[in-house]
Amino acid sequence: MNLLDQKKILPYSLGFLWLTLSFLIFSSFFFFYQVFHNRHRVIEFEGKKEWNSKLQEYASYLKDAETGVRGYLLSKDSKFLLPYQTAKTELNSLETYLEDHVEFADKKNLEELIRLSHRKLSHLEAYLELRPVKIPSKQTLAEGNQKMAEFRSYFDQFLRQKQTRDDFAFQSHKRLNDRLIVVSGSLFLVLSLLIFWMIFVLKKSIRSISEKELLSDRFIEIDDLYQNSPVGFHSLDTNGVFLKVNRTECEWFGYAEAELVGKKKWVDILQESSKQVFFSNFPLFKKQGYIDNLIFEVIKKNGTSMFVNLSATAIYSQNGEMMRTRSVLVDVTKSIVYEKELLEAKKKAEDASKAKSEFLSNMSHELRTPLNAVIGLSLWLLEENPKAEQLEHLKNLKFSSESLLSLINDILDFNKIEERLVIIEAIDFNLKDFLKSIITSFQLRANEKLLEFQIELDPNLPEFIHSDPTRLLQILNNLLSNALKFTHKGFIKLKLKVDQVDSKSLVLHFEISDSGIGIDKSNLKSIFEKFTQANQDTTRKYGGSGLGLAISKALVELLNGKMFVESSIGEGSKFVFTLPCELGKTNEYITIASINNKESLKGKTVLVADDISINRSIVIRFLNRWEIVTLEASNGLEVLDVLNRQSVDLILMDLHMPEMDGYDASVAIRKNKLWKDIPIIALTASAQIETRQQIKAVGMNDFISKPFNPNDLLNKLHTWIAK
Repeated sequence: MNLLDQKKILPYSLGFLWLTLSFLIFSSFFFFYQVFHNRHRVIEFEGKKEWNSKLQEYASYLKDAETGVRGYLLSKDSKFLLPYQTAKTELNSLETYLEDHVEFADKKNLEELIRLSHRKLSHLEAYLELRPVKIPSKQTLAEGNQKMAEFRSYFDQFLRQKQTRDDFAFQSHKRLNDRLIVVSGSLFLVLSLLIFWMIFVLKKSIRSISEKELLSDRFIEIDDLYQNSPVGFHSLDTNGVFLKVNRTECEWFGYAEAELVGKKKWVDILQESSKQVFFSNFPLFKKQGYIDNLIFEVIKKNGTSMFVNLSATAIYSQNGEMMRTRSVLVDVTKSIVYEKELLEAKKKAEDASKAKSEFLSNMSHELRTPLNAVIGLSLWLLEENPKAEQLEHLKNLKFSSESLLSLINDILDFNKIEERLVIIEAIDFNLKDFLKSIITSFQLRANEKLLEFQIELDPNLPEFIHSDPTRLLQILNNLLSNALKFTHKGFIKLKLKVDQVDSKSLVLHFEISDSGIGIDKSNLKSIFEKFTQANQDTTRKYGGSGLGLAISKALVELLNGKMFVESSIGEGSKFVFTLPCELGKTNEYITIASINNKESLKGKTVLVADDISINRSIVIRFLNRWEIVTLEASNGLEVLDVLNRQSVDLILMDLHMPEMDGYDASVAIRKNKLWKDIPIIALTASAQIETRQQIKAVGMNDFISKPFNPNDLLNKLHTWIAK
């Protein structure tokens, strides 16, 4: 088409263009009007939906009010009235909203629904007025149920009718929208056809931009994107030599483009370990033609390094040979550095935790070892009829040493709880005998302080349960000891109730109360925190570590129970905790009091191995009292020598001894066929979990912690060597 023909066609084209533009403006007004109208209807439907939601909330709050009042009637606990009070407030607010926004068609139904609600609320108020005097009759409760049923039935019918009407209106609106969409789509289709036809005509008549300029602009844009991208790009030949590299990558590495292209290989600027990564992954790259997310450490021109994440693809010729590669690099130096710092911090934390564990283990051993002698000697002296003026001093000595042991145990126990190293066992034991021993012990202690020790046990208490008696004893000891410590006159009380869940499981409810000094209500939330007591003077006046309650609460929770406290200053305290458990089977638990015949241990031979003479003497004194023959050894080599000379029935083995410790001695004993069945009980001053695991690993049968309880030692002996 020549220039003259173009000039003739141009006026008609411009006229047609104006016509198309007018049609476009008209279509746009029509479209936006429909959008505005549709938005208005959507807001209207959302308002109806919100009104329906508020109506359902109204019914829900009425149900909450009824539930709260019924809970109060059954339990007499005013806490159950909180939902009722909340519901009354919310019902008034919702009534105001519903009446202000109700549609004319729903007004009468709403009025009737509110009337039924008020009638139900009036009935509930009558319950509350009647409850302090007497429990409402069954007839009154039935009337209340009938009123609620009437309200619920009318509410369901009302809501169903309204939703049906709203659904019908919404469907009508949707059908109208569908028609408008079809019309709008048709208009835009016609308009699009007209525009395409106009473009075709203009393209044939006028060529305003040359193809050369267009290609030039595109090349400049692509090159700028390549050179100044926030990621690095490079191309390599089949030998790994740079063919092309962008400006970003050059700036990262500190090289000029001319220093890389044709002169350096990719592996030439890699750190040694990264070169190994390259060579190990190159065969896979050649096979599959791509590689993703490889981390390389690049040595920059100035000698420093940076880390990049590289992904690459291969370019092949028509005959399938690889011609070159294209790679994309992302700077990940910061994330790698952060990761290294994180790993280093993690290692430091693990080392600190290990050092803490080793410190506690060592301190446990160093403190328990002399305490073993102190407590043992105090028991000796108390049994040898001391003079009257010495008796009080010996009791104080025994009390102080046991208090120190309790403090050490508290710190170690809390550390194990914090590090989740506490082992909870579940065994069958006689609950009644268990409680009897506790009651007997604390009855004597209460009598010494001239306090009344009250006991209230559920008559349905089972004889055997399946749980952890050691942890339960620790909890009860802590709570009862606190009750004795902080009570100067009056009573302490142990109450136990049983809730039968099913034929195999139950929940025990323990209550330990006293008439002691009490706790201020502002401090009740903090007393279960570590190293915390009710006030600053408590530690000075009564002593203690401030860990007993924290440990008790943690142990209760490990046993799947809950603990809480009620107290007031000057009115005493009540600690309550629950213990979910299962019914147990008969399991003989030997105690000193239950052993009437000691003939089962008489004449047995026990080898006591300990490098400290006083510790051996304390153990041997108790063994001789039970008519057990004893032998001594101060290290592992002497143990092996004794075994070579005569037979023994059991070995009490200290772990930390010179020349050969208890671990190595146990390994040597288990390797000998003649000795491999001799029971070995570890005497350890360490309470760490790792120590117990190591004891089992070397073949020891059991362990006793120092300072030991003679009762525990006797139980162990009956377990392993009784006739």
